[in-house]
Amino acid sequence: MRSYGVGNAPQNKEFLKELEDASSRGIVVVNLTQCMSGKVNMGGYATGNALAHAGVIGGADMTVEATLTKLHYLLSQGLDTQTIREAMTQNLRGELTPDD
Repeated sequence: MRSYGVGNAPQNKEFLKELEDASSRGIVVVNLTQCMSGKVNMGGYATGNALAHAGVIGGADMTVEATLTKLHYLLSQGLDTQTIREAMTQNLRGELTPDD
């Protein structure tokens, strides 16, 4: 999903419930910023934190293209959902900028 700024999205209860339901069914939802620079920080604001509680994972500074490619690769490996969720937050091939 593409969110505002550092990972903020509308706090509509029905929207958050749909995200939570998707996550509980094993669908990996990644939060990406629409900004040209910077990264998603879902712990920075209540709106991003609500997404995290719904099961959405932060995509940090990954581009849409990198995220889709990474998900495609990980999903093709026969991994369980939790392993994919964890791998999405790890820098595998330079798609994420390391924290300083």
